[in-house]
Amino acid sequence: MISRRLALCWLLLCASVRGDEKLFADATRWSSPEFAALFPAPVVETAGISRVSAASRGAVFDIQPMAVSARLVNGSVHSISAVILDAGSFFGFNNSNLPKDETFEVGKLRFDKEFSERKEAVLDGLKKLGADAGKDLVLGKRSGLEMKTQIFKLPKGAARLMSYEHQLLLLDFFRSEADARTLLVTLPVTAAKAAANNPERRLPVVPMVPQGNRGYCGVATLAMVGSLLGLQPGAEEYAALSGFQYGVEIKSDIRELFGNVAQEAGVKAQRSPKFESAKMKQSIDQGMPVVVFRWWAEERDYIHSAYSARIARGEKAELPVASMEDRKTWPKRGAPAHSSIVNGYRADKREAIFTESWGEQARNRRMHLEEMEATSYYAVYFSR
Repeated sequence: MISRRLALCWLLLCASVRGDEKLFADATRWSSPEFAALFPAPVVETAGISRVSAASRGAVFDIQPMAVSARLVNGSVHSISAVILDAGSFFGFNNSNLPKDETFEVGKLRFDKEFSERKEAVLDGLKKLGADAGKDLVLGKRSGLEMKTQIFKLPKGAARLMSYEHQLLLLDFFRSEADARTLLVTLPVTAAKAAANNPERRLPVVPMVPQGNRGYCGVATLAMVGSLLGLQPGAEEYAALSGFQYGVEIKSDIRELFGNVAQEAGVKAQRSPKFESAKMKQSIDQGMPVVVFRWWAEERDYIHSAYSARIARGEKAELPVASMEDRKTWPKRGAPAHSSIVNGYRADKREAIFTESWGEQARNRRMHLEEMEATSYYAVYFSR
């Protein structure tokens, strides 16, 4: 006979493991107090499409997902995204999330086993929620994104499952089957704004998609730009679409996907082997972002972030003059590669304003245009 203390412990354990799938699958409950408690209001101004992470991941079909977020469109809940299993998070950057005594090969076997078990649990759980048999659907065919999914109709909503072996298992919940059958959300056209009392132009808030401890710099940047243009997918989906397996890109150049994303969103993307300030200003003035691939150095990153933080606090500060001595510290070919979103500029100081996929603290950093031009090796200019 189980003791009273053990019975109490079991009840507490059950209470702490929350099954959220019923809440997610019923869109009529997305305005309830329990939903609001799970997804607190964002602490920063939201972009057209943005995400709010769940206060607690809880459980979905008796699985603790790797991440859960509410996708907001113009401030209202559009859908729920549950990352059931993501290889980038499983393995970590340079396999840093694996146990110290586990090899990459053993980790791959463990990932595949967990993938199979979790997918079976999700499919079984959807059936218990009253889902239909599901329909295979490839989204983004016209643009070449070609995202393979399964769409499930639920009694009070719909679900979309993205399943890529060796990489990703992701489940989205929607208000309707029509919402689940498209990647695009219609957003109002907004132009770049001049900051108050500052001769600079800056886009509205860029959606933040943190790359975390994953080799997802490029795909996180892609997700941020895609969200700015009205596309739903996050970094995990773009990693799978670009050919990542076991958290590592193995068969395609992420830069090619920027053109697909632009076409899916109905805008233009001009790709170039160099960053040009004049072209950047043209894109920003239209309210469109620029993605730059560049060589990165920790010392320069510290200078840019420290300077930007002082400017954000309203302090007087200046970047080092781009002298010959300063230029010697700029990273060159062979330094770590990195991608950033240029989301504004200040003409009188000849500064680019850019945002990184490292979290809220990495917004609106500043760099001399000369340094951006000298350290970049590829750029994508978006336009209408």
